[in-house]
Order: sequence, then C-alpha cells, then structure tokens
Amino acid sequence: MPHFDDFRDNFDAFTAGDKLIKEVSQYELGYKWAERNHSVYITGFYNEVEGEVFVTRPGAPAEILTTKALGVEVDANYMANNGFMLNLNATLQDTEISNHPDPLVIGNQAMRQPKWQLRLTPSYGFALANMDATLYGTVSSVSDRYGDNANTVTLTGYTKLDVGLQLDVTDNLTAQFAVANLTDKAGVTEGDPRNPAAPNGRYIMPRTLDLSVTYRF
Repeated sequence: MPHFDDFRDNFDAFTAGDKLIKEVSQYELGYKWAERNHSVYITGFYNEVEGEVFVTRPGAPAEILTTKALGVEVDANYMANNGFMLNLNATLQDTEISNHPDPLVIGNQAMRQPKWQLRLTPSYGFALANMDATLYGTVSSVSDRYGDNANTVTLTGYTKLDVGLQLDVTDNLTAQFAVANLTDKAGVTEGDPRNPAAPNGRYIMPRTLDLSVTYRF
C-alpha cells in the first residue's frame, strides 16, 4: 500500500486515478538442520514487485518499474562446549529491472541492491574474577551496488568490524563496552537519489565507542 511520500511525490498521478499500489509476488523454499551444537538454515527466494515508483525529486516525472530478485539466504550457528559461539548470516541474490519506461534500463541490476552481503559474529563467554564476561565481534561485508537505475554510478562495497565486551557484574548489574567500526572504515549505503553522480550520500558511521550500564530491578 502507498505511504505518505508516494502521495506527495505522485499526487497528480493519484488524482488522475492511479492507486499507487504495488503488487508483490514472493516465493520461498527452505531447509533447516539443527543439532545439539550447530544448525544451518538455508532459504531460497524469488520475488517480483510490479508498480514500483521512483521519483528523483518531488515534482519530477515518476518512473514506474518492475523488479525481480532471485537468491538464497544462509543462517548458520556453531556452539562449542568451551563458551565459543559463531554465527554466519549471508544473502546472495541476482536482481533485475524487468520493466521500465526507458528500454535501455531493462535488464539492469536493481538500485542499491548488492549481489551479496554477509555478517560473521563470533563470541566467547568466560569467567573474569567473580563476573561472567562475553567478548564478541561482528564482521559485516557488502558488495558493490549501483546508485541509480541506469547502473552508471557504483557504490563501492565495504567491510566493517565491530567488537565489544559485556560483563555481568551481579545478577542485576550489567556493563557493556562496544566499539563500532573499529578500523574506521568508510562506506556508503546509498547515493543521492536526486543526483546519483553527486559526491554525497548516506554513509556508515565512523569509529564510535559506547559504554552502557544496566541495572535490573
């Protein structure tokens, strides 16, 4: 169903009779395998979105297109007896613009959709003095994407590392120290929709340090 920006950006089309409704077809087939200390979930998917609306800026002509995606999602977990745990989450997909007002765009990769992305999260629980401690980290990696439907602007892929330490001081008190983007990696999640060639966009946050204390009562 349409949301506020759909009505705002395409009000003339709406008043002319276009209901601005997208038709979504989605199919999934998966397999789950779980044992005592490991599990693997694999899900294949296919989806098609008809009537997708893209407007470069308010008042500009709307692009009505159809996109397709075929891919697989993998979620795997391993739990050792010594407190070590490992999680892998990955998505591989092939996207395509199958219908567009500009014939030259048909067959292109869907905007901002990576061919693959993965997240690897190890953690280790151990005793520290009289406290339970958990040391953890996450490596997130995203492949190149395109910042426009014409596939003329490439958003470079990136890999980001997060680490942290959690201490259960008492049954009620928990302290956590986390460092996001430890290597201070630069990365752009999407470009400027009004001008894909512009040197600005939405970026991942630089290195940040957070300390939090939680008391449960």
